[in-house]
Amino acid sequence: MSRTTAGCSPRPERSLRISAIAAGCLACVTAGHACAEESFRQIFKDPEDGRLDASQWLVGRRGFLPVPLVITEPAIGYGGGLALAFFHGEPPAPSAIPADGRRPVPPSISMVMAAGTENGTRIAGAGHLGIWRDDTVRYTGFAGAMDLQLEFFGGDDFPQLDHGVAYSLKGWGTLQQGIWRAGRSDFWIGAQLAYFDSDARLESDNAPPVFDALNGRIRNFGAGTVLQFDSRDNILTPSDGIQSEWYLRKHWGSFVQDLDYTEIDGKNRFYFGPDPKWVLALRVDASLIGGDAPFYALPYINQRGIPRLRYQGKAVLTTEAEARYDIDSRWFGVAFAGVGRAGDSFGDLAEEDSRWAGGVGARYLLARTLGLQAGLDVARGPEEWAVYLQVGSGWAF
Repeated sequence: MSRTTAGCSPRPERSLRISAIAAGCLACVTAGHACAEESFRQIFKDPEDGRLDASQWLVGRRGFLPVPLVITEPAIGYGGGLALAFFHGEPPAPSAIPADGRRPVPPSISMVMAAGTENGTRIAGAGHLGIWRDDTVRYTGFAGAMDLQLEFFGGDDFPQLDHGVAYSLKGWGTLQQGIWRAGRSDFWIGAQLAYFDSDARLESDNAPPVFDALNGRIRNFGAGTVLQFDSRDNILTPSDGIQSEWYLRKHWGSFVQDLDYTEIDGKNRFYFGPDPKWVLALRVDASLIGGDAPFYALPYINQRGIPRLRYQGKAVLTTEAEARYDIDSRWFGVAFAGVGRAGDSFGDLAEEDSRWAGGVGARYLLARTLGLQAGLDVARGPEEWAVYLQVGSGWAF
């Protein structure tokens, strides 16, 4: 980092504080209220326990949360980046919670991010989670550009490999989803659209000839329906409730030849607290592809401790259990373990090897009003160790 140039303040934190105070006072004067000096320490101090808390900054002041992206994903190597998450919406006062017991309306969140890793992977994008019309409509959208350096270990019509062949995907993609609440229930129904445009290129010089099929221009359209049941008490770091999402998507387009395949994807999470100090959670995910799906679209075991895309097949089943312990209402300890299988069909899963992974982690309650926790997980899979920076639950979305 370069030194401070002449004429610049040698104390940037002092200038930042003065600017924030001035902006806050101006806002108060405009609203017709007296405004006293308020320091950043007060803004980030929880009035309930006096500890670090970002609630006032994120929601009350329409602030943003800078999220450092510490990437240790084995599939793409070590790297980093930055995401900025903007929270929209006011937290409801206790008296504003409806008498019918419905949960408070969660905040809308906008996000921009950019990241890169040591193997040359680059990605940048923007997304938005919109909570609209008193939480009766939810919108999710993302668009991003990418240059991914990955490995393919085989599956479906390709031989299984102990050491993968390198390939790259360079292009862009977008995902758009809207769901509507069924009356005043916890059931949702909606639609999803996706598009992926990329150049696929085999990067290994000594790969078997069959893997030459990894080269080509990808144009993949996807459209389908979404069915969801969501009774979670919090969409960021849940402690109670059920989230069950099922997707039926039809894909078409071209890659080497015309594409035409169907995908069924189910994501199920269960949260309950047998004791005020404990939260227990269970995840059961299932994916199935029918038709001639391209290699990059094959589902994979998605588990902390296992590299993404390491174990792929037309049918994948993954389960994971997690326990979270409340140490002092701010700090939480986490332990988790799970197993997954991938095969050519659900009937073949009984004959496939189980891939186990597990680990431990720590969380800090970063924003009490939002119920947002953040922390680190350390996990071990069949091959190696991995570290994950978590903001919110790893299963929340």
